[in-house]
Amino acid sequence: MKSKLISILLAIVFTLGVWSCKDVPPETGAGAGTSIIQGIVYDINSSIAIPNAAVYLATSLRTDSMYTGTDGKYRFEVDLGAIQDINATLTVRKAGYISRSLDLSVARDSLVDVGLNINMATLAVIQGTVRDSSVYLYPLRNATVLLTLPGYVDSVVTAKEGTFRLTTDLVDRDSLQVIFTVYKTGYRTKRLTFTIFKGLTTDLGDVLLAVDKASTVTQVFGRVFDDQSKLPITNATVTLVSNLMTDSVFTSFSGDYSFSIDLQGLPSLQGLLKVDKNGYKSQSSTFTSEAGKTFSQDFYIIRDTTTAIRDTSATSLFAHSIAFVSLSAREISVYGVGGTEASIVVWEARDSLGFPIDIDHRDTIEFALVGVPVSGGAYVSPARAITNASGRVATTINSGTVSGVVQFVATLHRDIDGHIIRSTPVIITINAGLPDQAHFSIGADQLNFAGYDWLARPDGILVQVGDKYSNPVKVNTAVYFNTTAGVVTASGFTNITSHARVTLYSGNPLPKLSLADLAQYGFTPAEVGDGTGYLWVKAQSLGENSVEVTDSILLLMSASSYISATVPPNFHLDSGTCVQIPVTISDRFGNPLAPGTQISTEVKFSPPEGTNWAVRATGLPDDPLADYLIRGPNRTDFTLTVCDATPGGTPQAMPFVVTIRVTGPNGNVYTNINGVVGP
Repeated sequence: MKSKLISILLAIVFTLGVWSCKDVPPETGAGAGTSIIQGIVYDINSSIAIPNAAVYLATSLRTDSMYTGTDGKYRFEVDLGAIQDINATLTVRKAGYISRSLDLSVARDSLVDVGLNINMATLAVIQGTVRDSSVYLYPLRNATVLLTLPGYVDSVVTAKEGTFRLTTDLVDRDSLQVIFTVYKTGYRTKRLTFTIFKGLTTDLGDVLLAVDKASTVTQVFGRVFDDQSKLPITNATVTLVSNLMTDSVFTSFSGDYSFSIDLQGLPSLQGLLKVDKNGYKSQSSTFTSEAGKTFSQDFYIIRDTTTAIRDTSATSLFAHSIAFVSLSAREISVYGVGGTEASIVVWEARDSLGFPIDIDHRDTIEFALVGVPVSGGAYVSPARAITNASGRVATTINSGTVSGVVQFVATLHRDIDGHIIRSTPVIITINAGLPDQAHFSIGADQLNFAGYDWLARPDGILVQVGDKYSNPVKVNTAVYFNTTAGVVTASGFTNITSHARVTLYSGNPLPKLSLADLAQYGFTPAEVGDGTGYLWVKAQSLGENSVEVTDSILLLMSASSYISATVPPNFHLDSGTCVQIPVTISDRFGNPLAPGTQISTEVKFSPPEGTNWAVRATGLPDDPLADYLIRGPNRTDFTLTVCDATPGGTPQAMPFVVTIRVTGPNGNVYTNINGVVGP
């Protein structure tokens, strides 16, 4: 009995355990709680957070929105008790970027980072570095940069290197005048006015701010260097301690640091600066800084040889890696087009601990280019160099006559043991040249399109733009269009294959060219009539030395269909004979019909039963019409041959009807030719 009770209790416990382990679907409705949807919006290419991006979260109840902060972050709280559906859509938009939408569940807390791609078609970029105007030119972090356009203001906060980058979408404008404002507490505000251009980057270089001597803010600057190599140290931690504040920053790529301190009415402030960096001994110094003035303190910190960061191998002080340091230009132009044709590259050979090798362990670094532009004469000079006292070498990449992407690699053959060290490849773009007249061509999807009697009928226009070396021009080179009839898209931008496409739409003004204009190109009235329906589309761009590069194309905007047959009066076809009838198939102005037009011929003839009497009509085209621009034989002028097809001839008079039908883009029409066959 006891064993039975134990078995029953175990079964109950097992059943309750299984039931309690079942998944419970996410709750919605009253008492369901809240969930947090948050993340960072960032630039896919640079991985930099994007401020002021508009973020929308659409649930079954409503759509909430917010703008990202300077750190690119956003955050939504969703009341699960107020919604019926846990599915939602997250949408991110930012001027100058391609918008993105993501489907997600709000049933639980989610971290959703969203990367945006730059929309280069209509984008203008402004970049530079904000610095103190003193002789030290220290970069200023946390300075606010404003870009003001008509009806729109964008802003960004400078990074620790003082750098900034703003993008703006010019939409349908090729250029625009903007107001550029930089301000930082304790400095005088600076305002500039200049013009930005679609598809181009405006590099302002160093934007210098002067200290506001009437301010209650003091500025503390400095740089951190390696005591042995005298080179700047990146990402060293600098801490400022005072009775008003405690703050810390990382040094920039150039070893710079800066602090702005509001003295809150005090005439001066005393404090302590401390520098820490792995592999180095900590160093500190006191300072006294006055309101409205600056204080400068550089640190030369000593490597900590007593720590565990140590390498006693025979090759420890020789080169173990090659680090890329700087590049004067990531994009250069092909030779002879007036752009920047060279870029200076700096490399640094480093020992086993990551420090630059010294002059006693110097070595030779060789350089090589790989890529299509090498076939056009791109080269490196010098091809090899010996490291200096700082472990660095520099060389120059020079473009040739072929555009494309090159990979630049540095290689070191270590003298002490023959070990080969290679750098990570550096990518450099060699842009093509400017448009060249000899390589500028325009074409159309159809030379003849049905549009005269219809509004907004489209015809595609394509241009091909090459430089003087027969290479595609730089991507997004602008090409402008105009037309003598209808409306054409104002501008197009070349793609990677050198092509730009726009659309011509039919409409007012209706097309008509003078016979004098057409005669210049060899056309006669017999081919073009009085010029009605004909128009020009012109494409133009700017080449070297701002010389206009153009090409144009003659098109026909044909009208509604028309058929005319010259039939003899009381048409009679004698037994056993044939008659030829001139037929005109055109638009109502006599111009050719659009390509794809189909012409068919049908004979209606009812002979007596049991006879083989027949009438045949031939001569009109069976295949659809081609893309004809001018009128003439087998384009608009045809010959219909009607024959008595009865063997020996039809023995008695019989009526017949020949029907000609035209179907196509210009509309459908038909005509009947009535006659009698027989004696």
